[in-house]
Amino acid sequence: MANHCFDRAIDTRTPSVDGRTPVRSWFVTPSRQDFPGIMLWGAPTLEPSTWNEPVSTPNRIVAEPWSVSTIRFKSTATGVWDFHTHREHELLWSAGGTVTLEASEHLWMVPPMLGIWIPAGTAHRVRSDDGAVIFATYLTPDRIDTDWDSIVGIPMTGALREVLLHNENNAMPDLKRLRLQQVAIDLIHPVQAASLDIPLPRTPDLLSIAQQIIADPADDRTTSDWARTIGVSGRTLMRRFQADTGTTLTQWRILVRVRVALIEIAAGKPVVAVARGLGYANPGTFIDLFRQVIGHTPAAYFRSFSPVMKPHQNGTKPARVTR
Repeated sequence: MANHCFDRAIDTRTPSVDGRTPVRSWFVTPSRQDFPGIMLWGAPTLEPSTWNEPVSTPNRIVAEPWSVSTIRFKSTATGVWDFHTHREHELLWSAGGTVTLEASEHLWMVPPMLGIWIPAGTAHRVRSDDGAVIFATYLTPDRIDTDWDSIVGIPMTGALREVLLHNENNAMPDLKRLRLQQVAIDLIHPVQAASLDIPLPRTPDLLSIAQQIIADPADDRTTSDWARTIGVSGRTLMRRFQADTGTTLTQWRILVRVRVALIEIAAGKPVVAVARGLGYANPGTFIDLFRQVIGHTPAAYFRSFSPVMKPHQNGTKPARVTR
């Protein structure tokens, strides 16, 4: 059933009130499940969430009088932390490796530069590959006032990372820790960036094609080539794929390639190497396509997540501590 996939470092200062281990450490083999879309980077809508009703959860992770607690996981095998909820808000972030968050039939990527804010009571599942380092920061809802109530992306600036890690790794007087935690909360604010939503086809034969492209985005087969694999004409495949996803197969494959590029560039791979790995002999062609999809070149897009980003840029207010 379950396999222990993570080496955990737990903040012993913030046990749950019932004395149990703060979070579950068991993982299960990923189940096959079809999702209508893949949303990258957890880009915020900043609108009230209508697609996810809060779920009541009995156990606390952050004990009084604290507002913030972070738990570290190091993945030692590919696994899934199955669907669960928390009474606290959660900021999921990573220090490397492939980490994804599933919630409300969407899949968010969790790159090192961006955390994902999961509102309290939101059912979610986390998947990681071998070698990933994951941090889960929990925040007490009744002590924090935010201007958003849906899953959003949070820039993991150098300051925010250091404050969160300092809170977990250093002994200090209680009043000093409370002030430090308030600083951490002040540094949390949503990023304003366009999300990349890749709708998955629902028809089994089209979904099979989509899954093959996701597995090998550099596959250069044409629409006609793919059509022959399911015994239809190229025109029929084009019509059916557009009816199922709202986009042509060619356009959809570009979205998948940009998705891969976002992940690989975030991991530090050069743009030229990423472009060639995706089948583009001319990196300029790939950069043009990236700009068409995202609205910026790769360099400009990733600068928007720079650690020097000001907390109040884009007019978005940070989270606030309430007493």
